[in-house]
Amino acid sequence: MKILVFGGSFDPVHQGHVALFKKALKAVSPDVAHIVPAYHSPFKAKSPTPFKLRMQMLKKAFAGLGKNIIFDDYELKRGGKTYTCQLIEYLQKRYKKPEIYLLVGTDCLNDVHNWKNPEIIFNNAVVVAGKRKGYDENPAAFKHIFLPGFFPKLSSSRVRAHILACGEIPNTVPAAVHPLIEQHQLYGLSIHAWLKSHLKTNRYIHSKSVAELAAVLSDIYNVNVESAVKCGILHDAGKSMSGEQLIRFCKEHKIKAPFFESICAQEPSLLHSYVSRWLARNVFNVKDKDILNAIAEHTLGSLRMSTLSKILFVADISSKDRKYKDAFVIRNMALQDLDRALLYAANRKLLFTIDSQKWLCPLGTRLWNHLVENAR
Repeated sequence: MKILVFGGSFDPVHQGHVALFKKALKAVSPDVAHIVPAYHSPFKAKSPTPFKLRMQMLKKAFAGLGKNIIFDDYELKRGGKTYTCQLIEYLQKRYKKPEIYLLVGTDCLNDVHNWKNPEIIFNNAVVVAGKRKGYDENPAAFKHIFLPGFFPKLSSSRVRAHILACGEIPNTVPAAVHPLIEQHQLYGLSIHAWLKSHLKTNRYIHSKSVAELAAVLSDIYNVNVESAVKCGILHDAGKSMSGEQLIRFCKEHKIKAPFFESICAQEPSLLHSYVSRWLARNVFNVKDKDILNAIAEHTLGSLRMSTLSKILFVADISSKDRKYKDAFVIRNMALQDLDRALLYAANRKLLFTIDSQKWLCPLGTRLWNHLVENAR
């Protein structure tokens, strides 16, 4: 009996999953196909998207592909992390002498030998893999077959980043799945709903533009795209407040900011960075310290900026909604040299502040001196 098994987080399921599964059905002609969403993948943090919702999305995405498909909640019943070798053993017990075909993408194929107890997989299953263009085919030292053709370079993390950055579900997600994502405000849609109700339209558009540029820069400088996008979309969450409101909010919630008294007296709008960090942590449940620090540092910077902080600082001043002439210069510079773009961005901020006859926060001048010293 031929058993095709397709596991993964499916968070969310996308068109690449569907295309891969369709091609495998045709190539393998299984008697039964098991689609097995992970409860907690051994390779990732536990998904914040409830298992049952991901299962519902899978059923919508794969509807109509055949009656021999089993949407298997095996991992939910087990709880905790489940390894592929355990999934293979489960199928061996469920069926009498099954011929198991394990469906994976090219990226997984290259890493199967590093999985837990890989000999159980190699001795009891045939690995079925889809290829992407540019893949250098080196035949694996275990039973495997390649599906014909090539598959799009899609990933669930990219889909999540797109939704979080744009507030829209891309067409890389099956249309049947859209209503579930919208109904439950998944993958950042709840953040967009909050921002729309709290920020002015131009500020909301700016937040999206910063998130989009941060995503581009994250690819170039090897930073997690979802972290970069989360920084970008939330960096101005506190911008809806007036200076007086920002001061009151900081005092009420005991938010600390360098030179707090001077900022309150001279330029209270600068407090929005620290209020935005508070909102990210306490309203949107962001726990990652790098993300929180980047949000706090996006206006005045710091002497120890991470790559993520630099990306947000530069993206904020040079996003595509910025209309002043140097925005284009900084944006293109950032695509080539992030540190050079950071120095130029800090220079523009200082000159703008001086030209506007506004107070210079010591943090800004410290950043400038620090960047100049390092540039030399």
